Amino acid sequence: MSDNFWEHIDLYRKLGFDPLRWIPTCSNQVDTHVLKGATEEVKHTHIKISPSWFDSFYHIEGKIPELTRRVYSLVNPAMDKEVELKRALAVFRIHTDSGEHAPLLSKALENFLKIFNSKVSVTSTSAVLTEHKAAEFGMFDYILLHRGDKIGYMPAVTSVTQVTDVTKAPDADIHSNIAMTSAIEHLNLLGCDMKSSPSSKLFPIYDAPSDEMLDKIRSNLDIFTSRYNLAMEDYSSLKLGKLFYGTSAVGTTTKDLPTKYDQIEEGMEIIITNKFGGLSALGLYTLACMNSENISKYEQNGMPYGNITQAKDEALKNLSEPHFALGKIIAKYCPDFGAAYDKQVHITGVYPVGPQGVLALGALAELANVQLMIKELPIRNEEFAKFVTREFLVENATASLNGCHIIVATKDVTNLIMEELRKHNFAPERIGFVEKKGSWSVSFATDLSQFVASKVKLARLTGTPQRHDAAAAGSPPPPSAVPPPSPPTTTPPSPTTPSNGSVVS
Repeated sequence: MSDNFWEHIDLYRKLGFDPLRWIPTCSNQVDTHVLKGATEEVKHTHIKISPSWFDSFYHIEGKIPELTRRVYSLVNPAMDKEVELKRALAVFRIHTDSGEHAPLLSKALENFLKIFNSKVSVTSTSAVLTEHKAAEFGMFDYILLHRGDKIGYMPAVTSVTQVTDVTKAPDADIHSNIAMTSAIEHLNLLGCDMKSSPSSKLFPIYDAPSDEMLDKIRSNLDIFTSRYNLAMEDYSSLKLGKLFYGTSAVGTTTKDLPTKYDQIEEGMEIIITNKFGGLSALGLYTLACMNSENISKYEQNGMPYGNITQAKDEALKNLSEPHFALGKIIAKYCPDFGAAYDKQVHITGVYPVGPQGVLALGALAELANVQLMIKELPIRNEEFAKFVTREFLVENATASLNGCHIIVATKDVTNLIMEELRKHNFAPERIGFVEKKGSWSVSFATDLSQFVASKVKLARLTGTPQRHDAAAAGSPPPPSAVPPPSPPTTTPPSPTTPSNGSVVS
């Protein structure tokens, strides 16, 4: 199995894809803290990037979203015909040399953005890392704003394939399905009904080095959107010749958005729609495929290979199948567009968990400027999560599957929402409450170190960010637990005892 595995990994790398670098962080995206720090330092450009998990526009009656896509070299950008629109979504693919350090990332972004002459505001941004210099790019999807009668909101997001099954073929449908599903998941969380609204649409972002692979990817996209009756507009490939999967997506809702972070009050409850975790099982399975020694070690620690495989299958199914019921439930507890918000009957705030895991609680607390007390920490595949943390294989084992989101509301509202969620196969749980307003922090009753191995991220989350931020943003990244870039000619060292160090700092 390991010989075939390494042949497969070598093929992915030749195609310009990064098949293993997501394992330690359960995501191939730039660290959110690094990205935020880098964009705050970008100066002397007309494009303002303020990273957020979504952007939002007014939904105009009778109008459908219109996007204009532009793709540029990140290192040597050249302006051909500038788009004179004021709002855009963005996707960046950045080499690890600069993408893992905030000062270097800031410099790279500033060098790229300085070619633009028109002022543009960018909020929804996906930034992913790559080991291949030739695979770098910057992409903007400009959104044309219409005038007319406002009947709701039009949230927009970008998404990339953050984790995937690299034992499958490079043009397998699982890769594009994950990117599309992730975007739909975020729009569902905002109360959009992607299947019923004719204005909701997916704009896939993809690339490959051969026409044959591109045709297969297009076929996969058609099958996915047809299966769920979703609208799609294909802008063709990026034409860079390096394997890539992502998407932009726009949804619509005639409800107000459940993102009233400034209205979050002391005493409000915090629930999650499903347990934290789950992504580490996919990484553990991939590590098991590297050689039989890993499988033996896992089984000696009470984790049979069959259980790991089953957890992997469940994770991939979750990541590639949208949860449309979530959008309907969220919308039910939002006020109509233009109507007054009432904390006694409406959701106050939502926030996606995803690969951030419990770190998403810190992002929410900072956004709302509140102190959170977390009493419970339900973890999916808890034995896997503790193992990968103890062995320094994954820096944050709470990195979560789709369907795990944070909802903040009063007790009466959370009671109703949890009942609705259970009817649709979610497993919601109360995990804590808002303790105080006026400053942000997150306190845990559980020993979080058994699930988060990164001391820097753990310290930042639990209340000592000032001492660690500079190191996290500017120091070299921790060594990776995955083997070196080229497949070994001999059996690779066991990732549980990596020769090049642990994955966390």
